[in-house]
Amino acid sequence: MEQAFRRMVRLNTWLKQAEKALGCICLGALFVVMITNAGLRYCLQSGLNWSDELNQFLFVWMGFLAAAYTAGEDKHLNVTALIGMFPKTIQLFVRQVMNGIMIVFFLLYLPELITLLGQLAISNVMRIPLKYVYAILPVSFGLMSFHIACNMISDIREFLKDKNEKGREIEDV
Repeated sequence: MEQAFRRMVRLNTWLKQAEKALGCICLGALFVVMITNAGLRYCLQSGLNWSDELNQFLFVWMGFLAAAYTAGEDKHLNVTALIGMFPKTIQLFVRQVMNGIMIVFFLLYLPELITLLGQLAISNVMRIPLKYVYAILPVSFGLMSFHIACNMISDIREFLKDKNEKGREIEDV
């Protein structure tokens, strides 16, 4: 069981690093294309006709990779002011329920997103099949589900570890 958990943690860490690297590549490419196009428009009075479309695609990829990375780091938006007033057991329960709801919604969207990908046409300027551009949607939803599930397991393990340590402290006294 411990070995399976370590493998899961390693895979989770590797996926987060890959998401971060790919997101940085998207941001860098977006920046280079945008600056190049602006320079060409300023100097030559004509820019790259495909740059806006490419930047849109890169922005979509960067945004959804960032969402997956944020879910993996457990840094997504949540309201902790009210929950922080409750005991640790209730906090864990609320977090588990909220994370479970997110996973259910992400997994419910997956079949519809995959169906949608089959119905997309090609882009206007670059002539790229849009299914490749928007394939990041089901991929990121799957990644977010996996990251959140890993966070849920880690939270439970940490909670049980803390509870066992407190039990040992009481026995020692």
